[in-house]
Amino acid sequence: MRTYLFIAILICGGINSSFGQELVPILSFEEEPKSYCMHICYDGKAYYTVNGGVAKVGKISAYSYDGTFLQEFPLPLDMRGIVYSKKNKNFYFNTTDNQVFKIIDLNAGTYELVFDKLYENKQASLALGPKSKYIYVFDNGTLFIHKLKNGELVKTLSGLKCGKGNRQGGATVAIDDKSNIYTWDSEAKTIYVYDKEGQFIKSHIVSSGDFGYSLSFANGMLFVSHSPKNKKGMWYGYKL
Repeated sequence: MRTYLFIAILICGGINSSFGQELVPILSFEEEPKSYCMHICYDGKAYYTVNGGVAKVGKISAYSYDGTFLQEFPLPLDMRGIVYSKKNKNFYFNTTDNQVFKIIDLNAGTYELVFDKLYENKQASLALGPKSKYIYVFDNGTLFIHKLKNGELVKTLSGLKCGKGNRQGGATVAIDDKSNIYTWDSEAKTIYVYDKEGQFIKSHIVSSGDFGYSLSFANGMLFVSHSPKNKKGMWYGYKL
């Protein structure tokens, strides 16, 4: 397992697409998903990823702060997203059955159903707000914001930019510590930034990562992956 750590010097608050330049990752590490590198979160001590595409090889993998592989936990499901609640200290993940689960014991591989059919697009991943009050699901330009405690839909934001279709970024969203919203076009390697009300702020072009399902927020960074089918993939973390 190789680990790469990159330090990027960002001039004048960052390099963005308005100047035709690319953001460079400050953290990069390798993963062997046995399917696809789907999603990533951070629990304050380690990164946790889920793979997806082949249920029988489903797993959650743990990595240290610098991206060193720690451990994997078999979970034979076709997963799309994983998030961690700082408030209640629980992991949540979702699957292509349109179901959201809470992990009871990661080592034992036990979990319980939280929501069934909360959203329509079975390829969608999840994002969690900074206070763990809201859970977010994105579907090709429309963002649905639900209460985590009961699944109630509280807001819908439409007209957000993204790639054309699920594989190009149409089924994934990331939310940062200030509730800013991030979508992307993986084919163009462009990340779009919105405030919490859905007002466009700016866009960034990233140098690496092109797997449309992978956009995630973890440990103060935006992550995307490069994930060839059934081969080693890479995770790239960017400071925006």
